[in-house]
Amino acid sequence: MTLSAAISGDITDKELNVIKYLFTTLPVFENSNNDHLSKKIIESLEVIKSEPNIENIIDLINDSLENNSNLKKTAYIIAIEIMMADLEVTEESHRLLELFENSFGLDNLETSSIKHTMKFKYQDLKQ
Repeated sequence: MTLSAAISGDITDKELNVIKYLFTTLPVFENSNNDHLSKKIIESLEVIKSEPNIENIIDLINDSLENNSNLKKTAYIIAIEIMMADLEVTEESHRLLELFENSFGLDNLETSSIKHTMKFKYQDLKQ
């Protein structure tokens, strides 16, 4: 979660609020507490600062998800949710998603479907 927020620079307040909201509402985090979230954010930022190779960080994330395809899909969706916090997806964010797709072994149909859903979830209805 932290990597998808930090990929374009600093973590914005909106991104941090989305992380906190997802952490407190999604069933995947129900056995965790806010202290755990704070520690993980700090740890993640330290790893991001100390490791210049984004692929190595992605490998660490992939390894932590233990070949669980459902967790990998959930992580991918959460990454997009956080990227959409500011309603602006940067080139760095697109590249990060590609790296997640390759590392997690997600197929094109699934990722296209997820992106399509997110596009409509966050579209501006005034246009």
